[in-house]
Amino acid sequence: MKKALLFIFTFPLFVFSQQKEIKKAEKTFSNEHYFESIKIFENLVDKGIKTAEIFEKLGDANYLNANYAEANKWYSMFNDLTSEMDTEHHYRFAQTLKTVGLLEESKKQMDLFESKSPNEIRTRQYKKGLNDKSMLIISNVANLPINSKYSDYGTAIKGDTLIFSSARDFVLDNTTYARTNQSFTSLYRTIKKPSGEFSSPKLFSKNSFSIYNEATPVFTKDGKTMYYSQNKLSKKSKIKLVNGLFKLYKSVYSKGKWHNKGAISFGENDSIRIANPTLSPDGKYLYFAADFKECFGNSDLFKVAINSDGSFGSIERLSNKINTEGRETFPFITEDNTLIFASDGYPGFGGLDLFSIDLSDPNASVINLGDAINTPFDDFALTTNIEMSQGYFSSNRLGGEGDDDLYSFDLTLVPITITGQVVDEDTNEIIPNASITFLDSKNNTVASIASDLNGEFIVSTMKRDSKYTIKVQQKNYIPTEKQIIVYKKDLNETIEVKKEEVKIDFTNILNLNIIYFDIDKYVIRKDAKLELDKVVTVMNQYPNIKVEIGSHTDSRESKKYNLRLSQKRAEATLKYLIKGIDKSRLTAVGYGESVLVNSCGNGFKCSEIEHEKNRRSTFIVK
Repeated sequence: MKKALLFIFTFPLFVFSQQKEIKKAEKTFSNEHYFESIKIFENLVDKGIKTAEIFEKLGDANYLNANYAEANKWYSMFNDLTSEMDTEHHYRFAQTLKTVGLLEESKKQMDLFESKSPNEIRTRQYKKGLNDKSMLIISNVANLPINSKYSDYGTAIKGDTLIFSSARDFVLDNTTYARTNQSFTSLYRTIKKPSGEFSSPKLFSKNSFSIYNEATPVFTKDGKTMYYSQNKLSKKSKIKLVNGLFKLYKSVYSKGKWHNKGAISFGENDSIRIANPTLSPDGKYLYFAADFKECFGNSDLFKVAINSDGSFGSIERLSNKINTEGRETFPFITEDNTLIFASDGYPGFGGLDLFSIDLSDPNASVINLGDAINTPFDDFALTTNIEMSQGYFSSNRLGGEGDDDLYSFDLTLVPITITGQVVDEDTNEIIPNASITFLDSKNNTVASIASDLNGEFIVSTMKRDSKYTIKVQQKNYIPTEKQIIVYKKDLNETIEVKKEEVKIDFTNILNLNIIYFDIDKYVIRKDAKLELDKVVTVMNQYPNIKVEIGSHTDSRESKKYNLRLSQKRAEATLKYLIKGIDKSRLTAVGYGESVLVNSCGNGFKCSEIEHEKNRRSTFIVK
C-alpha cells in the first residue's frame, strides 16, 4: 500500500518535471539558444518522450544551426510520426536529404512541396532547374591555413590584408554564444605575403571589439570607412544581448585608429535583424540582408542610398527576381556590378549555395555558380579582389578545420561569344558571305568576319558590359547597322538586311552630264537645261513611265538648311520639266546632305570640286 501511494504521488511530479523541461527547451529554442535547446530535447528523447513536436524542434534547431546531417535524422523521425508535414518542413527535409546524399528522396520531398505551394517563387525556380551557365570559372579552391577549429567566415580584402570573423578563443573575454556554444566572433586580420603565405591572425582593432559578435566587414574604396555586423544590446543595457539580433555598425579611420560610430539607425526598422553589409562598386549604395516584415522569406536582400553627407535614403527591397521565400544573405558586388549572394531558395546542391546575377542587365536571371564551389553544405560570403582574378568564400563543408572555414579560389571570366545569322528581311532567306564588322563604342573595329554558307557567324573574346555596333554589307543589299549591348552572358543575334531596289537613273541611261547647282542656289543653270531637255525627249517617247527628281546638296551649312535648299532645287527642276511633261508624271524630293557620293561629310576637308559632286539631281524611274 505504501508503494502504491508513493507511485501516485511520484507520477504527477514526473509529468510536471517533463512539462517543465519541455517548456525550458522551447524557451531556449525561441531565444535561438539552439545548442542548449538541442541538449534538453535530446535528453527528453533519451527519457522515452518521442513526439512529433520534439522531433520537429530537434530538426529545426539543428537545421538553423547548419547541422544538416543531424537535422536530417530528426526530420526523418518527424516525417515517420506525422501524416501531414507542413510545406516549409518538406523544403527543409529536402535540403537535408541532399546533404546526406539521398537525392531521389530529396526530389520526392520537393515534389510534395511543389504540390502544396504551387505559387511560390521557390516552386517556379525548382521547375526551372539549373539551366543557366555561370560566366565565372572558379578553380583551385583551397582551405586557408589560418582556419581554426571554431567558426571562421566572412572576409573583406583590403590591399594585402584579409579581414575576417572568427569565434576562436580570445583572451579579452570568455563569453559563450548560446546559439553555437562557441565564443562570440571578433574581427581578425592577416596579411598575405608575396610568397602566398598568411601571417598569424591578430585582432583587427580593439576599438571595433565588443564582448559580442562582430562579423562581415566591408570597406569603402579609400579604406577609411568600415561597415560591419554586430549584435544589438537590449535597451538601457550595456551588457544584455538581444540574442541573434544583428545591426549594422560604422567605424571610421582617422589619426591612426579606428573610431566606432555605433549602430546605424534606420528608424522604425531598428528592431529588425540586419546584417552582412556590402557596397556597390561606386560606393553610392549599401546592400545588406534583413528580415523586415515585407520579406518573402527568412531574410531578403535590400539596398539603401548613401547620401553625400553620410546619411541614408529610403530602404529598397531587391526584386523577386532575386529574393525568394527562403534565405537570401551575404551579398557581395563585384567591380563589374555582378551581385553574388548565398541562398537556399533556388535549385542547388544543398544548404546555402552561391549565386550571381548581373545588376547591369535588366533581363538577367539568377545563376548558380556550380559545383566547383557549391556543396551539399553551406557555401556563402564570397568576396573577390578588384581585378576579379582571386577571392575567398566561407563553407562548413566536410574536410575543413572546424565549423565554418575560409577558402580561397582563383577566378576567370569567361569571354563573351556572339553568334548570329544574317537573313533577308522580307523572305527570311539566309545570306551567306555577308561582310560583318564589329565596332566598339569608340568606333574602333574589333572584329571583321563573314557569314558562312548558312548565313551564320560567331565571334568570341568580346568584352563584358560593352556596347557594339554590328555593320553588315552584302552585294544587292542595303548596308545595315545594329547596336547591341553585351552584358555577362553569350548573345545570339539575328541581323535582317533588306534588298536594294533596282533603280533606273536616266543620268546613267542617257549618259547625262551631272546637273549641278551653284552654291546656295536653286536656279537651273544653262548647262543643265540641255541635259533636262534630253529627259523630256525620252519621257515623251515612253509616256507610261514616271520619274522621281532627287536633288542633293553638299554637307556645308546645317542639315535643316540643306534639306530645305535641296527641296527647292528639286522643285525648280520639276518646274522646268513640266514645260514638256505632264506634272502628274513627276515628283520632286529633296534629300539634303543625306546621300553624299563621297566622304565630304561634316568634319572632313574637301576641295570645291569634291563638294560640287554632291550638289546634283537624279532622275529615278518609278
